[in-house]
Amino acid sequence: ENMQLVYAPGFTTLSVFLPVIGLTAAFAAAEIRTAKPLHHWMALSVTGIIAGLSIVGMHYVGNLGVSNYMLSYGHQYLAAAFIIAEGDCLLVLVLFYTWRELWINSWWKRVLCAAFLAGGVSAMHFTASVGCTYRFKMYAVDGKQRDVQVMIAGILCATAAITFLAYLFATRSKAHHAKKRAQKVVLASAVFDADGRILVNTDGTLPTREITDKYNSISFTDDFNASHPVLHWLFRVSYNWNGVSDLVPRMQTHLLARRTPAEQDSRPSSSSSSGVYDPSTYSDHSVVFRERFCVAASNLAASMHASLDNVGVLYDRIIETGTLSEDLATRRITRTPNKSTNELELGVRKVIMGKGQVLFLVREVDIEGADRLLNSGYRFAHVANVGRAIAESLQIPVTVLESHCASLRSYVSNTEKLDKPGTWLSLFAPIAKAHGHGFDIAVNRHNQNQLPDAQLLAMPPQPWQHDLILTLDGLKPQACLRMMEKRVKANEDDNPQYLRERRFASTVISTIQSLESSVPAEWFNQSTFVAKQLQAHYSRIATGHAVPTFLYAFVVMGDMHVAIDAYGDIARVPLSFFSMRQRCYSGSPDHQLLAQDIHTEFGPLLGRKVVKSMPSTKAGRLKISGMTKQFHKHTTSERQASFGDTDTSSENNLVMQAEPTGKASFSPHESEVIDQPLTRDNIWGGILVNSETTVKTDSRNSFTVHPGGGQGITTQHGLGPQVNVGKASQEATFVDELFATTRAKFSPQRQGY
Repeated sequence: ENMQLVYAPGFTTLSVFLPVIGLTAAFAAAEIRTAKPLHHWMALSVTGIIAGLSIVGMHYVGNLGVSNYMLSYGHQYLAAAFIIAEGDCLLVLVLFYTWRELWINSWWKRVLCAAFLAGGVSAMHFTASVGCTYRFKMYAVDGKQRDVQVMIAGILCATAAITFLAYLFATRSKAHHAKKRAQKVVLASAVFDADGRILVNTDGTLPTREITDKYNSISFTDDFNASHPVLHWLFRVSYNWNGVSDLVPRMQTHLLARRTPAEQDSRPSSSSSSGVYDPSTYSDHSVVFRERFCVAASNLAASMHASLDNVGVLYDRIIETGTLSEDLATRRITRTPNKSTNELELGVRKVIMGKGQVLFLVREVDIEGADRLLNSGYRFAHVANVGRAIAESLQIPVTVLESHCASLRSYVSNTEKLDKPGTWLSLFAPIAKAHGHGFDIAVNRHNQNQLPDAQLLAMPPQPWQHDLILTLDGLKPQACLRMMEKRVKANEDDNPQYLRERRFASTVISTIQSLESSVPAEWFNQSTFVAKQLQAHYSRIATGHAVPTFLYAFVVMGDMHVAIDAYGDIARVPLSFFSMRQRCYSGSPDHQLLAQDIHTEFGPLLGRKVVKSMPSTKAGRLKISGMTKQFHKHTTSERQASFGDTDTSSENNLVMQAEPTGKASFSPHESEVIDQPLTRDNIWGGILVNSETTVKTDSRNSFTVHPGGGQGITTQHGLGPQVNVGKASQEATFVDELFATTRAKFSPQRQGY
């Protein structure tokens, strides 16, 4: 017993902490973010070397603590142990850190890496032990000392194992939660400070709120993307939170009151929502989804101790989440032999629908705002430091996340700080989608609310410059260049007027050539110049206080077969989304119209009494659906009676309410409302309508028009007026004018029969 190995406490303790310190330094080197591939491979090489040295050092430093034996090593075994440790660490760690982005959800690959690493460490220990010779030096003073050391080693191993298992359980639980959350529709807040750092929680993830559990498409063509009308509504609301902020508390109450199992199927409707609430036509899925978005935005603002008005504006792209295992699952489905077409389509659809989506509200805060967020428990960090944590929470690759974060930073900078004064020459190129599903539009890739353009003047055009531009109306680009070249070479006298015209003609030539170099030649050569001065709101659209941008444009119907990937500054977006964005800027008249539409649509819904039902079976849901269809056949007066007698509707004073004895026909998809003759005078007084509303009657009675848009109705005995209320039209933008011109010039004329 006295001849057993006895280890000195000092070297034993050092051998315990040596691999801890060495592997910490090695993993820190591997986590360094580098821009060049050479630096990346150098960091991985340093990682493998440090890890191998720490493992080899742990073995031999531990052996130095043997006090009653003298150890000698064979040189060949010493070299073999070193090579095994270094080679194993280099191979495993390089593989892991190279492919781990694709292995986040592939646990067996991680286990295989761990097994190879453990096998290499064990092989190094056995190789070193085989080449070691022990020479007895002295008897141990206390034979029980070895038992104490074994007990301490056992306790340390058990503690390490329990700690590892607890950490593994917590990590897997967090990963499972992140994987489930990444398959939902989520609203996230991307807040940047002046240094470009992003706001994160204490665990390094973004502040988020869930909108809905899942998004179920009605068909393959019904995707929640930039062309979806629901997203257009959300985008407009984010630029005018004042229009919905007073309804958010009642939206919360409405969502709580209608929580039933059928709620899990809520999703945006594929059709446009109606302008007013009508139980027979409005889409409940669309309304509920929009309510959830507003409530989620309100909760985000409350968590950051900010008002809803300051929560930010919506990012112009939807980011797909939960895509890490998408490629593997798709290959597994499509490569399976003997599958029918329907089975393949069903399998691919399952992969597609397994993904989630995240919408971003973006803003930038000043020093004072950053201090308030820091005091609220948040932290600001560079994306390079927290990118991995954010990427794992969204289940997307880190490189994809970093690209999106750069776009988010650029987007918030453009919406709040970009100034684009002067006069610009643009290309307006609508691109027809396949199967007649509308149009896309070519835009500036870095500012997707702007057309591809080149600056013509640093200021608005002067009258004589506009007159010169008018001479180019309707010409092709080459014809414009020839005409301007003739103007430059004209043998005029040295009159200052002719000199400035020649200089301006030279500027026009260089601007056309600059625009031509940045867009597809196939489009530009077929385009036609429209010499109409237009205005766009490109500058500081989120904060206002900017001058408008003046535009002249070449128009063309873009060929869908022309590849624009080779042009790094051009992208395609839905034309409907691009047109909608031109109305989203600070001080836009569209804000008032949107606020009226919101109160008109949501007011009756939020003012009604919601009866909580708890259908437990499919038959119960079908029964309720049948009752709803019967309810839809009732008259408008019966609908109004179902709202309750309390005066809680936000639509009060916006539309005229008929007496219970009267009958009204109200269609949300038409621009007029026809009231049948009433049996008695309207006790509600006049109706508040837009100043552009047209009111007509079948009699010769005229309506008294009051200042401010109010209309007083004069009713005679036995004759009820028929009222046609025209819905206020949206602001016409340069997109509407250019698209109408493009269709008139390039669309084929329909032949009459």
